[in-house]
Amino acid sequence: MTIDESGFPGRIRQSSIVNRHSSIEMNLEWTEEQKILRESVARFCRAEVPVEAIRAMADGAEGLSDPLWRKIADQAWLGVLVPEEHGGLGLGVRDLAIILEEMGRALIPGVYFSTVALGTPAIVLGGSEALKSRWLEMLAAGEKKATLALLEEDGQLGAAHVQTRATRRNGGFVLKGRKFFVPDLDTADVVVTLARAKDGVTLFVVDTKAKGVSIEKNRLADATSRSGQLILRDVEAGADSVVGEEGEGWEIVEQILLVANVGIAAGSVAAAEHVLEQAVSYARKRIQFGVPIGTFQAVKHPLANLFAEIESARSAYHYAAWAVDAGIEDARRAVAVARLTCTDAYRNATLVSLQAHGGIGFTWEYDLHLHLKRALHNQYFLGVPSDYEEIVACEALGI
Repeated sequence: MTIDESGFPGRIRQSSIVNRHSSIEMNLEWTEEQKILRESVARFCRAEVPVEAIRAMADGAEGLSDPLWRKIADQAWLGVLVPEEHGGLGLGVRDLAIILEEMGRALIPGVYFSTVALGTPAIVLGGSEALKSRWLEMLAAGEKKATLALLEEDGQLGAAHVQTRATRRNGGFVLKGRKFFVPDLDTADVVVTLARAKDGVTLFVVDTKAKGVSIEKNRLADATSRSGQLILRDVEAGADSVVGEEGEGWEIVEQILLVANVGIAAGSVAAAEHVLEQAVSYARKRIQFGVPIGTFQAVKHPLANLFAEIESARSAYHYAAWAVDAGIEDARRAVAVARLTCTDAYRNATLVSLQAHGGIGFTWEYDLHLHLKRALHNQYFLGVPSDYEEIVACEALGI
């Protein structure tokens, strides 16, 4: 597998940050185009996905509706990482992160994330030209949805935990096994799945309608998120369905996780900021003993500390997004730090906000419980905190 200068197998985006002298100039400022993109996504979320719509999606079995999916597709945001020659925008991870910030703030269900930050990058990063030609244009246009199947019954992230088998037969492979906690599996048309072949862990593109494929839905505490079990019973996969080369699956997954975890960090920090804004607004308006409760140290100081935590987390996420786009050596460490700090900040924001709101914050009619469940989901999505603490311990501390 060849890895280009941006650090990715294949090409998502060749960063313009690397200059002709091979030195790296770090610039975390948003361009005018990125500012316009942010406002466009924010305006769309306010108009099309108010919290009442989110509640309806959480209460229903459908999740993200087809009309809303079509509206998202019409904005061309599904093709943000898809090269222009395959019908996409050919942009970078920072651009995707802008979209996921605003969607995280609005609590939009994860089917956009699963397609754009999991399934599509797998094909962009490691897919053959035939795979790219077959799938990318349809994914960018919203005609197909994709996801990524990593975890197995033990729920552990890592190549050593892959038990699903890929056996050679008639010039192709036969897949057999079960994948757990596959995000948005029930709506996916195609799933990129890990299986253990003779030469090692390998990624395969599998049509969810293929013979031998079955799906069992999981119910999550975060009702705005969907998950399922992928059951593969002697599923035939042609040699042309392999992403990358046989035995290179985990190498590609690690690159996908850089993209996905920047997205998780982006959505988490924006949602944390939104939760803080709600708490501050309430603290200003709620009167107790004749004064706003925000004048009490027991209320305002935790909110002040939360503000500082969110600002720090946002800085970590901005650096991580830049590091992935620039392809610098410590991108993996930077992404792990961003994921840990941003998901922690989101969880802490919900807990501090609950305390600031008092009893009303615990009611079903109030929106805080939606954010609390999403915050906990984000902490345990695509690995647990200890997975990323281990990366930081090894790569930053050398222990």
